[in-house]
Amino acid sequence: MKAKTNHFIMTLMLVCIDLITLLLSFRIAYWIRSRLEMFVNVQPVGEYIVSFSILIVIIIAFFGKQGLYRDIRDLSMIEEYSNIIKSLTYALLMALALTFFFKLYEQSRVLVLIVWIVTNCFVITTRFLWYRFLRRMRSHGWNQRHVAVVGSEEKVKAIHKLLKQYPQLGYNIVARVVLPRGISPKIGKLQEKIDQAVLARFKRGEIDGVIVSDSVKNYKHTLEVNELFNEYGISHRNVTEAFDLSGFDAPSGAGLEGLISSLQEGQLGGGYKVLKRFVDEVVCIVALMISLPIWVLIMLAIKAESKGPVFFRQERVGYHGKKFLIYKFRSMYVDAPQYAKTPKGKGDPRVTRLGAFLRKTSLDELPQLINVIKGDMSVVGPRPEMPFIVEKYKAIYRYRLLVLPGVTGLWQVSGRTDKPLEENIKYDLYYIKNQSLLLDVVIMLRTLPAVLFGKGAY
Repeated sequence: MKAKTNHFIMTLMLVCIDLITLLLSFRIAYWIRSRLEMFVNVQPVGEYIVSFSILIVIIIAFFGKQGLYRDIRDLSMIEEYSNIIKSLTYALLMALALTFFFKLYEQSRVLVLIVWIVTNCFVITTRFLWYRFLRRMRSHGWNQRHVAVVGSEEKVKAIHKLLKQYPQLGYNIVARVVLPRGISPKIGKLQEKIDQAVLARFKRGEIDGVIVSDSVKNYKHTLEVNELFNEYGISHRNVTEAFDLSGFDAPSGAGLEGLISSLQEGQLGGGYKVLKRFVDEVVCIVALMISLPIWVLIMLAIKAESKGPVFFRQERVGYHGKKFLIYKFRSMYVDAPQYAKTPKGKGDPRVTRLGAFLRKTSLDELPQLINVIKGDMSVVGPRPEMPFIVEKYKAIYRYRLLVLPGVTGLWQVSGRTDKPLEENIKYDLYYIKNQSLLLDVVIMLRTLPAVLFGKGAY
């Protein structure tokens, strides 16, 4: 009850902050529009009061629909900010449509564009400050969410370690339930274990919710646990890995079978594919032009360090199983076997000193811009695999071939590149099912810090 009351108060505060921010944004946008002498004079501000009031209601409604008033406890806010941009875009497009529908032609469309720019800047700024405030308060023990953690022993330990490392998330673990390995136990025994550790404390008001985490191989455990919590009316959050708390949640509740049930190649509209291709070409051409001096330096350094070609070419499997040559800067000695598996961790003897640096910074992958321009790859998508790996694919893995492979992807930016394919397939399936231009942009933005800090690369 206390958690619900706190959430209601915070939601009310956030709605008030949004209202003030929107009013201020509209006033500033109007001031900017009134100073633009290149356009005809704008109507007096009093004639926009009704329009702005309706627009505020529409924006707040879109914020609610996009989940912008839910209890946010993630390390990364990029997805949250993208939802703000999406909500404001939808709301202002609706406002433009209404002006045409009601024949309000005297309303300034330039003003609407300025409103969109100013509100995005102001709302994102205020949200950033709001989340900084919440994190600081949670670090001092305020607005805590008391949770039970349910999952495999490894995942329970990982989540506990993560939440201790990041107190600003505001989670306080008060109970743990370790699920058995192997074959799923009878539902009665599982229910008894949950009842003793979670349900009784939930009824006493000691637990606000549950974090469920298990290996993707044991998704049946998660299904059964979810059914129990749904039956009890206990709020629960499913994460397949502890570090999914850092932003994206690859869904685990339905298991992989449930996740692929709606994966059909024809579900994406042609407009998205055309726009994605256009963005790929623009991004790569611009990136190629900007990075040309770096290409020259890398090529000279490779030639100076060891004999052999500058570029490394290797056969990979792409869209619909079509094979293509992927390009990279050579990071290994010229006599190293091309298709040998990369050893786990650092210290690969096949890699040159310069090559280790290139791999750490992902600079060895710069030539893949050429692959994207040629159409063999996209900027965002599943990582292309070597033919001998694809030949051993289980049926479920072949869903990765429904889209163009990417230079970067969801599980790469989630820091999972050092995990086996079985642990990362859920991220590729999640991307295939939910792909959109906005998700692509968010992944591109998250790629920058991953590259700068060498996260998951070696």
